[in-house]
Amino acid sequence: MFTDLVIPVVGLAVLAWALVHVTRVALRNQKAKRFDAAAYGLVPRDQLDAGRSGPPRDEPALRLAVEAACGGDWEPAAGLLASAADDADWEARWRLVGIFADIAVEDERWLRTWRARMPQDADAVVVHAHALLLRAWAARGVKYAQETSDGQMALFAELLPTAMHAAREAARLAPRDPSPWITMVAAARGLGLSHDEFNGLWAEVTARAPHHYDAHWQALQYWCQKWYGSHKLMFKFAKEAAVSAPAGSLLSGIYLDAVHEAVLQDGDEAYRTWATKAMIARVQADVAQADPDDHRLPPIRHQLAATLVKCGRYAEALAQFRLIGGWCGAAPWTSASDTVVAFDHARGLAALGSGRP
Repeated sequence: MFTDLVIPVVGLAVLAWALVHVTRVALRNQKAKRFDAAAYGLVPRDQLDAGRSGPPRDEPALRLAVEAACGGDWEPAAGLLASAADDADWEARWRLVGIFADIAVEDERWLRTWRARMPQDADAVVVHAHALLLRAWAARGVKYAQETSDGQMALFAELLPTAMHAAREAARLAPRDPSPWITMVAAARGLGLSHDEFNGLWAEVTARAPHHYDAHWQALQYWCQKWYGSHKLMFKFAKEAAVSAPAGSLLSGIYLDAVHEAVLQDGDEAYRTWATKAMIARVQADVAQADPDDHRLPPIRHQLAATLVKCGRYAEALAQFRLIGGWCGAAPWTSASDTVVAFDHARGLAALGSGRP
């Protein structure tokens, strides 16, 4: 009889706690929507910019090269790419490859002229290969296969092997450069390569650039649950990459990319499952030591701030939001229906959760 009385009482107590908790969360969310940003040292919400993850960089040579390419002149782009290769600055070179490949997807006349003038120029072939890959993925779209039309999938299947072939030619012409191999890694999931085949490509990348951030991001996509891996394989890959990198390299941020990928699949529960104290601490330490001009720093800081909020570490999150400023064009906010609202709400939770301004 005593047991019969205890069970209903315990059940009512749990229900009461749940109601109080839900009410508190609802009130906190409402307050976060109208908090005074300036009082917490944050940029006012009407000044938030969803167009960028961080402040624009002053890069006159790149700006002139982009303008020249858009106007049909390939030589400034060739000069920048050659300089990065000479310096073996593979991170900078890959960024340039992406920028000029994007331009070529829109208008490739300047690239065709370059290739016609210098058919054995490795840099032109590297950019061409990546432009083919971008065109293939653009044709497919970003939706799941079952939500993609037969026409899109057919064009994707036609373009992707062409991109892979061009990337192999680029790798032959530029044997030191990891860029063509990164293009191949990015194509691997679309081509459905096996784990062994993928690992062969990955070994070529890491032999040339073992801590290349964007290469790791592409590999992370292969190992994620929605492609050819699982949460277990993805987080194994991300953790190994993070702990193997030198301090301050920012590669530890790839672990937060893995957390974000899991959140897209499982919701916020993924933060509680995968955002461990040890890995957050590693990212925080690397972010604190990183070059403030590193173009990867703002996106990683956004992921770190979001993770800290979801883990209830509000004061630490607030410190990151102050460093972020008014820029909010980055994941995870860009996954929301309204980027600015999502970013501002997270700032509000961090501010209110950290105490009085």
